[in-house]
Amino acid sequence: MTETELQRILNGLRVEQSDNRMYEAKAAMTNFPASAAKTLCAFANMPGGGTIMFGVDEKSNFAISGVYDARNCQKTLANYAQKEYSLPIIVDISMVTIDGKNVVVGVVHEVNKSLKPIRYKKTGASYIRQYDSDFELSSIEEKLFEINQGVVHYDEEPVPGTKLSDLNNDLVKGYIANRKKHSDVLDKLSDEDVLLRTGVLFNTGELSTAGVMALGVYPQQYFPNYTIKASARKKSKTDSRIRAVNVRSFDGPVPTMLASAGRWIFSNSDEYTYDLDDGNVKNIGEYPLVTCRELIANALIHRDLSPVAMIETISLIIEDDRLVMSNPGGLFGLSVNDLGKSASRTRNTRLAEICQYVPTDDGVNVIEKLGSGVVKMYEEQDRYEFKRPTFIDGEIYFTAILQRGVLLEREKAATKQISNADKILLSLSKGDLSHSEIELRTLLTKSQVRYALEKLIEENRIVRIGKARDTKSKYRLVGDE
Repeated sequence: MTETELQRILNGLRVEQSDNRMYEAKAAMTNFPASAAKTLCAFANMPGGGTIMFGVDEKSNFAISGVYDARNCQKTLANYAQKEYSLPIIVDISMVTIDGKNVVVGVVHEVNKSLKPIRYKKTGASYIRQYDSDFELSSIEEKLFEINQGVVHYDEEPVPGTKLSDLNNDLVKGYIANRKKHSDVLDKLSDEDVLLRTGVLFNTGELSTAGVMALGVYPQQYFPNYTIKASARKKSKTDSRIRAVNVRSFDGPVPTMLASAGRWIFSNSDEYTYDLDDGNVKNIGEYPLVTCRELIANALIHRDLSPVAMIETISLIIEDDRLVMSNPGGLFGLSVNDLGKSASRTRNTRLAEICQYVPTDDGVNVIEKLGSGVVKMYEEQDRYEFKRPTFIDGEIYFTAILQRGVLLEREKAATKQISNADKILLSLSKGDLSHSEIELRTLLTKSQVRYALEKLIEENRIVRIGKARDTKSKYRLVGDE
């Protein structure tokens, strides 16, 4: 490693103010730190490995402290790599001298997947890296490593006891219509035969795991932990005794969880109305809807569905400055660097295929095509000059971090926070809408829409076309009659 490369890494860590998933700094001013043994093991078990730097003091803003004895440190590091683990690991060792102080750098290579997880002999345990720390694997997590060594399509397995009546009729109708629309062969088959030929139904009458998850009335009847656990941890709005606010658990089939989680993000973040130069306005959210939708869909479709992994749920957390989404199961068949650049691969090929034809309430499919989601996220973030999402492949988990979008200063001056009533008025400016249509356009909850509509009617800003409790009734702006 060169001095320039080392300085670039340290500058990045100074911005983060912490070690991270890929880099670990050790001051090592008096001896070889014992904690380095677990870090080496963790890096070797992680996709892409990692880099450990001896002679860099994290507590002093990653200043070059200088290693205790460069020659001894390199020798000890090499001995650890060769002798202290269940099998030797490969570490590229080099030394960089800056201002007369030596830094020993060890670039740890990832071990072959078929050999994971490796163990640290002294403790008999395996370790993985999560953000800036090394964690001992539980017996269940070790089992996940073993599962990931092979290719087992759990989404294609039949679900005992299931039958056609376990499917949501509306979702099935939309799915079959889409399949027939895009295939001259399927268009000539009966509806039940379409379900059979596309992996939703088996000849035995049972449903596939993918079919239940994408089209089921209530998949959690068979897969209780196929859910999204959401919470907001905004320190600025809570005191030290409160762990989280607005804690929710989203269930149902994939399209329902996708919509529910999207609305929850919207209700727990700010949105602004931005005045355009041409006199029109645009709504800009801290977390763009398109980006969030793709993050949620990816977590639901690409998560690990093995029996061991199914004890875990997907987590969705909104903090003061970021949104964090994490699901069981790391990337499959590609690396983080490949995301958005090469064709997507998924362990759940059947689930992904089905979801390309499952319509949501707003008329679009759960996913468009494999491999397009990350590109859409990048494009959406770039539109507003927001930071692109950060992805972390933890081998047995996958995490996406979305920094809270901050408008440019000139844009901030021209924005105002938009109320629920304003959102409804803006949606009605394009034509009459029903109660449910307003929910979809605004992403507000049913109760939020009901309350705002009542106020707007009282203020004579909108009128109801139809009976008060009729779901088919429409709402119209006053003056548009």
